[in-house]
Amino acid sequence: MRTPVLQSLGRYQIEAEIGRGAMGVVYQAFDPKIHRDVAIKTISLAGQDAGDEREYRERFAQEARAAGRLSHPGIVTIFDAAEDPDTHEPYLVMEYVAGEALSKILSEANGKLPLHAAVQFAQEIAEALDCAHSQGVIHRDIKPANILVTKEGHAKIADFGVARLNQEVVTQTGQVVGSPAYMAPEQMLGKPADARSDLFSLGVILYSMITGFRPFQGNSAQTVCFKVMNVEPVPVTTFQHEVPPALDAIISRAIAKDPDDRYQSGAEFSRDLQEFREGDQSFAEATSFFARVIAKDLR
Repeated sequence: MRTPVLQSLGRYQIEAEIGRGAMGVVYQAFDPKIHRDVAIKTISLAGQDAGDEREYRERFAQEARAAGRLSHPGIVTIFDAAEDPDTHEPYLVMEYVAGEALSKILSEANGKLPLHAAVQFAQEIAEALDCAHSQGVIHRDIKPANILVTKEGHAKIADFGVARLNQEVVTQTGQVVGSPAYMAPEQMLGKPADARSDLFSLGVILYSMITGFRPFQGNSAQTVCFKVMNVEPVPVTTFQHEVPPALDAIISRAIAKDPDDRYQSGAEFSRDLQEFREGDQSFAEATSFFARVIAKDLR
């Protein structure tokens, strides 16, 4: 954690900077009114002209309201949305999750996790996505950096209500939109994302957690985009011979090029993963053991 430059934001007392990206900064803060720790994500409007900025603020309010209605154990809860009184830049106040980003956990584990852990996380994410999708909320940027793993060893999705706003800004500034390695083909073609787009991204994450490799790789964003749209990935079993064919089939369906060939809902994806987990008692026991181990490591 970095020592923050800000001391406060609205009524919130800034305690530490816990993340920084092209679109803003994430802080750990304290809400003295409710007496709880929170996370605050600021959103930079640098480079926006007055007209675009006004429209962006309206979109921010709409997205925050939609995401703020989501209530699920697998989704980071949004508590508040406001603007910095000095810079007038918007920010979101969210549930503070004590844990680590899945991206960091994967990095420290040389890119992959035990099979039972990967399936557990994927099922939890699928269930959380089903909750959001049932209320008409699409994430659009499901990737390991946006998945937090709690000290208890469970996955939670962060940045609902932020991904679409970020994409609107970067589109106007000419930057690459989204995370190509995890984006669905239709997103790359500029088509509207839907629930199946998020589930494609989850399929890519599951593939990566099991093999240690992303299914679509390249030395440039253009190469990755080409492969996502045109090249079939190497089967998971090529890298991991012990992966049961049933799980390979689940992943292949999740990352199908045509949205109609994919899982149509998070509930459907979750059901197949649950059936897979229940099919082997030793697998279920290993999942429970891993949850206890990762909880101990994150404390």
